Amino acid sequence: MRSLTALQSGRTADRASGTRPIAYVMEQTLGNTTHYLNLRRVGAENGAQPLWLPIEYRDSRLPWTIAAGKLARQALRPVLEQVDGAFVHTMTLTPGLFDLFGKKPIVVSGDATPFAKREMRTAYGLGSQLRLAEAAKRALYRGIFRRAAGFVGWSQWVKQSLVHHYGCREEDVAVIPPGIDLELFAPGNREHALPRILFVGGDFERKGGDLLLDVFRKHLRGHAELILVTRDAVPEEPGVTVRRNVQANSQELRQLYATSDVFALPTRADCYSMVGMEALAAGLPVVTTRIGGVPDIVHDGRTGYLLEVDDEQALTRALRSLVHEPEARRAMAESAREDATLRFGAATNARALFEFVRSRCRS
Repeated sequence: MRSLTALQSGRTADRASGTRPIAYVMEQTLGNTTHYLNLRRVGAENGAQPLWLPIEYRDSRLPWTIAAGKLARQALRPVLEQVDGAFVHTMTLTPGLFDLFGKKPIVVSGDATPFAKREMRTAYGLGSQLRLAEAAKRALYRGIFRRAAGFVGWSQWVKQSLVHHYGCREEDVAVIPPGIDLELFAPGNREHALPRILFVGGDFERKGGDLLLDVFRKHLRGHAELILVTRDAVPEEPGVTVRRNVQANSQELRQLYATSDVFALPTRADCYSMVGMEALAAGLPVVTTRIGGVPDIVHDGRTGYLLEVDDEQALTRALRSLVHEPEARRAMAESAREDATLRFGAATNARALFEFVRSRCRS
């Protein structure tokens, strides 16, 4: 990667040579909104001049894939002749842009591919697809991806799917995690009587909150506190605090990370985990599952523990060790923060993304 000075010089040269901006078409759902805001902040701080086209979520009678693609098309098509290329995040938006691929270089980004997510459909409350429909959908995306200028995947899981399921070339796929603001998410005061276990998951059951609560009741009550951040109606009980309506990136959420001791997310279905990265940045050992791209986040045994889905015994062992062995917990916490600093800094990762997109849109 070029240095920041070189990047800034390159942008000055771009403007001097009369090159046009690159459009960033960004889906605004869940962690994708945070990703967009981080990219926009870093771009502004470093002199980048993208054309930002955020695609806001709207309730619709149409499936979101169709509605989102339509909105993306309405945003990008009128400005296509004014830009050198486009970056499209997420893959959900691409079917609506099918005929625009090839007219300008377009880089596609996402935390998952449609095919890789198929095994999570039930956990996300979606019905199973008929084999014929699944094959047609895969063929559609293969046709789109064949004309893409490149890809940004949040994890190796995404890259492997693009290569093996859609026939993309390995050299066309850059693995760049979304990144975390390391100044906002940092360790804080952890002087309290009992270790605090933090869970952050809007969908309590899909994120494994019910399993975590059961393990706490059986093995950890009286030895630790459990803080549940969720939108679901989970009642409080001895040793268990429930926080609702906590907003992403809010001071309240950052304070919970900073003052907790362990982060537990035994999720049953996730493509990636922004909250997992936030926890690492705050210096929390992360206990989570081997699902989707989540294993890219945790170094098993060094910055946390990776478990199989619904493995109650493994979850119990991991949490017991972190609760009852404070020195080991603190060592793992230091490793977590160090690793987040090395791999998940929003500024560093955003600059890498801008560099890759420019290389594909202005080659």
